[in-house]
Amino acid sequence: MSETYRIQQLRQFLIAAESGSFRAAASGTFRSAAAVSTAMRDLELQVGAPLFEKGQRARLTPLGETLTPLFAELLRTHDRVVSDVDQLAKAERGSLSVAVVPFLAEEWFPAVLRGFLVSHPDVAIKVTDERSRHIRRLVAEGAADIGIAAKLVDDPKLTFNPIAADAYGVACRFDHPIARRKAPLTWSQLTGEKLIGNDGFETLVGHGLGEWIENPVISVSSRTSMMDCVRQGVGITILPRLTKPTIAQDIVFVPLVKPKVTRLVGIITRRGQTLLPAARDMYDLVEAQLRLYAKAHGATLVDGKVKSPVASGSRGRKVGH
Repeated sequence: MSETYRIQQLRQFLIAAESGSFRAAASGTFRSAAAVSTAMRDLELQVGAPLFEKGQRARLTPLGETLTPLFAELLRTHDRVVSDVDQLAKAERGSLSVAVVPFLAEEWFPAVLRGFLVSHPDVAIKVTDERSRHIRRLVAEGAADIGIAAKLVDDPKLTFNPIAADAYGVACRFDHPIARRKAPLTWSQLTGEKLIGNDGFETLVGHGLGEWIENPVISVSSRTSMMDCVRQGVGITILPRLTKPTIAQDIVFVPLVKPKVTRLVGIITRRGQTLLPAARDMYDLVEAQLRLYAKAHGATLVDGKVKSPVASGSRGRKVGH
């Protein structure tokens, strides 16, 4: 019995066993009765013993009765595997993991996730919110299929698809003097301000933007707590434009110029790794929706050819996050 059992034969055998009729097996598999008879003789030869009693068509021998549940189990396994393969290939099933920077995980990604699940209700999704450098590690190690983060440095293990250049600015209370300024705000004019540091400051350090960036008086890692401190008048903070709260009537965002510092936000995947169909669909949705979100919030869209963060003007700075 070195040959693999043919699925069509097993299906015909089980129909004949249940109905007691080769004719029913022929009708159920769209074959002639003669073709089914031949197939059953071939199956008996492969098994090495009679499955049907001689002279009594479609009446099982004791061996045939014993093998019936085994053949049924084999056929169910085959049909389940075929169904799973088909659903995975069509992105109707499967699983994927997405790592998103906190500000996008809070303000933007829930709507993307809701839209994805409308067309992929049976796909299991794991979402992690992490800082950009941790997202890079998760994607590189295979713990996340897709990362949505800011660009740091080039990594041979990763592919970065830039979506938007995101400019920095000051977030302050509506009644803070900076909020009432009419003229552009420069980095040097932050001297003397009580600055609340955040996770994003690590990418600004070392770019000559001022001592208040290198050593802020206060540092808060939680975005929610940081914004609450700003609301309470504890101080001001510096954020990329996309990081500012979407709805915050009590907080004003004032762009910083001279230099106008920007970072690239985009999608990270493992270099040379083909995504599963469901993950590919998520990637396409993320790319389209992130472009819309970035454009609506004042970020500058890029064409995908930019290899590093961008700074506008001859005195600009290039930073990551």
